[in-house]
Amino acid sequence: MLEINFLKNNKFKTYINLKKKKYFFRLKTFNHLINIKKIFLKKIYFLNKFKKNNKILILKKYIIKIFNIYKNYLKKINKNLKILLLKIPNLIHYLVLKKNKIIKSKNYIKKNIDIKFNFNTNIGVLTSGRGFSFITSPLSFLYNKIENYIFNLHLEENNYKYIIVPNIMNFKSLINSGQIPKFIKKLFILKSKNKIKYLIPTSEVSLLNFLIKKNINSKFIPLKLISKTSCYRNEIISYGLSNKDIIKQKQFDKIELMNFVDNKNSYRYLKELIKNVEKILKNLKISYRIIILSKKNISYISNITYDLEIWMPSINNYCEVSSCSNLQNYQSLRSKIKYKFKKRDEYISIINGSALAIGRIFLSITENYYCNNKIIIPKVLRKYFKIKYIKI
Repeated sequence: MLEINFLKNNKFKTYINLKKKKYFFRLKTFNHLINIKKIFLKKIYFLNKFKKNNKILILKKYIIKIFNIYKNYLKKINKNLKILLLKIPNLIHYLVLKKNKIIKSKNYIKKNIDIKFNFNTNIGVLTSGRGFSFITSPLSFLYNKIENYIFNLHLEENNYKYIIVPNIMNFKSLINSGQIPKFIKKLFILKSKNKIKYLIPTSEVSLLNFLIKKNINSKFIPLKLISKTSCYRNEIISYGLSNKDIIKQKQFDKIELMNFVDNKNSYRYLKELIKNVEKILKNLKISYRIIILSKKNISYISNITYDLEIWMPSINNYCEVSSCSNLQNYQSLRSKIKYKFKKRDEYISIINGSALAIGRIFLSITENYYCNNKIIIPKVLRKYFKIKYIKI
């Protein structure tokens, strides 16, 4: 959400900026609602004043009646204004261009093979539907150790605080994170009697709402939180029997990083987050590149997003494994998260990043380190194993 005072003072700049995201800011509607709100606030103010000073009972009752009617009108205006504000995406940074821009690439192993691993996608389809799979031993053991390595590195070297979070959230929580109203069709819905809940599309939703309506002490900033969960997205999945099937899943595991930072230094912390993610890929010696997402591809809630993509032999191309974004105060306005800045409260800036999507980095390792019916264990992972390779 964007601040209403900012919109009042920067209507045309906002309109031009949002146009880059192909969102057309409804200026007339916004102006109309703001003007009507002003009128009703004035009327309520004078009626309230008149009500207090008036001692004639009949007249006082009439004033109270009109006063309550105006208050109800004001509630409707505020509701319509809030609906309008919730639909407005975040503003775009000047570095975001018409096309994706590659800003860095690093090559290690860059194989081009057509090897099929058995991820039991056919059993997944039979038991759960398309977009689900079973990973069995010894590959499941490798999967687990990759996840542990990445997670422990963030805790030990990058000063993150681990939060165990719920995988189910309510409607309001998903409004706070920005998934609703824009992405409601991609969410898994759980219905129980009259209650509706949602499976989280990312633990970003849970981590954000952990701090809902909090005022963070500035001495704890930057506040760096980490969580690892399964994530659920109800997207259209094609069905086949290749490695490509686990690149895009309806259920997948992800380590999520969230930084709550002061507004002045948000871009500095974004660069730091990207370096933290990049270090993992360097340690694993997986070929990767970093791109700034274009106006077309950038998230609805993001100001600027850097994608880290890894080389995936099965598709003979790069595939996103981490998305690092500066959301500025877009989510904190929705969820009312503030911090103290120069003796006044301000909405905090939020940086987030997936670090990493476990299924995708696992697949990249199995493919890039494959050699003669064996998967060679990357050097940084060998402390978890008694062997140097896994037989397939």
